[in-house]
Amino acid sequence: MKVMNRVILVAALALYVSSYAAAQEMTKEEWQKQMTELTATRNDLKSKLTALQTEIDKLKKEDADKAAALKKCNDEVMALVGAEAAAERTFVAKLDEVDAKINELSRLSNQDLWARKGEVDDVQKALDEVKKNKMNALPKYFDRIKEQQNRIDALRKTLETAQLQMTYTVGTWAKDRDCLWNIAKKPKIYDNAFLWPKIWQGNKGQIKNPDVIKKGQVLTIPAKGDLTKEEKSAARSYWSKKTAAAVPSAPAKK
Repeated sequence: MKVMNRVILVAALALYVSSYAAAQEMTKEEWQKQMTELTATRNDLKSKLTALQTEIDKLKKEDADKAAALKKCNDEVMALVGAEAAAERTFVAKLDEVDAKINELSRLSNQDLWARKGEVDDVQKALDEVKKNKMNALPKYFDRIKEQQNRIDALRKTLETAQLQMTYTVGTWAKDRDCLWNIAKKPKIYDNAFLWPKIWQGNKGQIKNPDVIKKGQVLTIPAKGDLTKEEKSAARSYWSKKTAAAVPSAPAKK
């Protein structure tokens, strides 16, 4: 307000000086007329400034009222979800931990991410726990949690891509204990020995007998998942033959 008044006074003074200089060549009547006009302009500007200041004060009050109403609403929501200061700090700390883990995993290469794929499940479990807290519904946390879930989903898609590119080079039994069962059991492959038929059926061109694989063979590792109908059928056929071979044949009748 003080600054605007000073601006008006300076403008008025400048107009006065310029008008005074010009008045030296004006008649008294012309000078008086111009001064009257300038005075009217000044008064009009002051009136507009007063109106603007009144409007500003009104808007400030409305803003303050809205801020107070918003705070009251937020306080009521926080009370509903039990968001006391200590509980909220703990909640935010968990969100920060999830963010830090997602950031760490996002920086890994596809190969390294595949080797640590179990950590993607771990961070999902951590986020699921966060989602159970009522505070996750608060607007200031809802979008953050949604973004974290999107990033975990992106990590899973990266894992799917890495899975499609997975191969395994067979080592020796003596050193690596490599067989389809043990290969499927490796954490970097399926972490589940019972999925060995997937590797067999995914490499039928080079594996005729699932009990026989050779050092140096490069096996394609199909995507992890439940055994398909064909894979289950192949496994049943394999075990049936194994069982039949293990049963001693009855002695021939004389």
